[in-house]
Amino acid sequence: MKLSTLHASSVIYFLEVAKLGSISAASETLHVAVSAISRQISRLESDLGTDLFLRNTRGMALTEAGQVVQQYARRLLLDTETLQAELLGLQGLKHSTVRIVCTDGFAQDYLPSVIVAFRKLYPGVMFSLDVCAPALATKMVREGIADVALTFTIAAQEGIYVEYAEAAPIYAHVDRRHPLTLLGQVSLRDIVAHPVVLPTGPNIVRQLFDLVCGLGNLQPTVLLTSNSLAGLTGFLRYGSAVNFCGSLSVRNSLRANQQVLIPITDPEMNQRVLQVQTMAGRQLSPAVRAFIDVLIDDIKKRRRGVLKSPGTRASSSIRV
Repeated sequence: MKLSTLHASSVIYFLEVAKLGSISAASETLHVAVSAISRQISRLESDLGTDLFLRNTRGMALTEAGQVVQQYARRLLLDTETLQAELLGLQGLKHSTVRIVCTDGFAQDYLPSVIVAFRKLYPGVMFSLDVCAPALATKMVREGIADVALTFTIAAQEGIYVEYAEAAPIYAHVDRRHPLTLLGQVSLRDIVAHPVVLPTGPNIVRQLFDLVCGLGNLQPTVLLTSNSLAGLTGFLRYGSAVNFCGSLSVRNSLRANQQVLIPITDPEMNQRVLQVQTMAGRQLSPAVRAFIDVLIDDIKKRRRGVLKSPGTRASSSIRV
């Protein structure tokens, strides 16, 4: 293979065709002639000595070799951006943007608080924050759409480097006057004696909740379902119910809202893992690296903290 094979235009054209599944679609997006893109793709395949696409009437799909090149090409473009930033003297974390993707719970309060704290140290860094399901968050990092993901998983993820991971148990989230606060910990059987509010899928919390209820033949009374954590947590301020969430999602607002988190004993509700994810093999920019270090340090500090719940008897202190 020639060293010049993966030059900028061929990489961009290749990635766009791989993403859209056709040269004509890539042509419209890139505003480049179909013939030019086709020529670059053919040249790339010739230089690499292998077919990168399967061509059929429905479009173009990557071969196994094409998938390998796709991962390499994504890292190449991102590493080039990092190199350009450093050559332009942006090591001081000025005029940089960190692209974050996360699940809904982290976007409500937690990540905004970390971003504000980070910008006090590095005011030149800007941010973008996208919210989506855990699997899509991982996919966006794998494809280089986002720099870092804060998300949950219950299995290993291909093409991902795990910067940090910790167990992320699911808690019963209730108003401090709720009867369950008299217990130090609860099972789902204890919980379903009371009305609950639940997230809609695809959601790991909902999947694990449904699994335990199915195994135990439990019949919960569901007052509200929502794809918004804000909607579920907001319900607790006006009605009596049990919500389910992780500690970081609501930690900053528990005292103000006079709410508490109660550990759940069912082992299935403790299978989640919180991960800070980046693309495997990628050279991170100084801004992204610095933010990840601050984020991980904050997560560790909060994990070590003790949350004192206001006004409860049996659980005057809940460690989360």
